[in-house]
Amino acid sequence: MSWQAYVDDHLLCDIDGQRLAAAAILGHDGAVWAQSDAFPQVKPEEITAIMNDFNEPGSLAPTGLYLGGSKYMVIQGTRWGYN
Repeated sequence: MSWQAYVDDHLLCDIDGQRLAAAAILGHDGAVWAQSDAFPQVKPEEITAIMNDFNEPGSLAPTGLYLGGSKYMVIQGTRWGYN
């Protein structure tokens, strides 16, 4: 299965009558592997900020998360899967 099929068939599927408005899968280098038509065009600095939040959970909370120039509120950052 391609990453685009995963976005289209799994991330954007209906669940109890609800669905995501947009979805994407991005690599650690910021490359877009797959995205829905409605997903905003992301900027390199936006991807860098997201990747930094994995290394320093909570770093996006004070400034917010930006995707395609739109600001989103970040309530909490958690680092999972690392000891």
